[in-house]
Amino acid sequence: MADSDGMTELEKKFPRIVEKLTLLWGHDGISTFLTHLLIDDRGDRQGFTGDIMAEIMFLNNIQEDMASENQPQSGQALWENPLIKNLQNE
Repeated sequence: MADSDGMTELEKKFPRIVEKLTLLWGHDGISTFLTHLLIDDRGDRQGFTGDIMAEIMFLNNIQEDMASENQPQSGQALWENPLIKNLQNE
């Protein structure tokens, strides 16, 4: 998705979105923000190109995978949660 200068289409065309993604990544608001980008809740937007939408969906998939990996599994002790293990190793 990145071109020869190393920037993706999202970075080139929507730097403010990338800035907000960067600020929210790893925090509670990232899921809501990504959903807001993917779903037109106002009905008056032009929409993103296929390349941009693919990048946003890719980021959303990464975020969802990371969130599910950090959720305790049924019967899992708190200290066995990957998020807690990572904190203990820091």
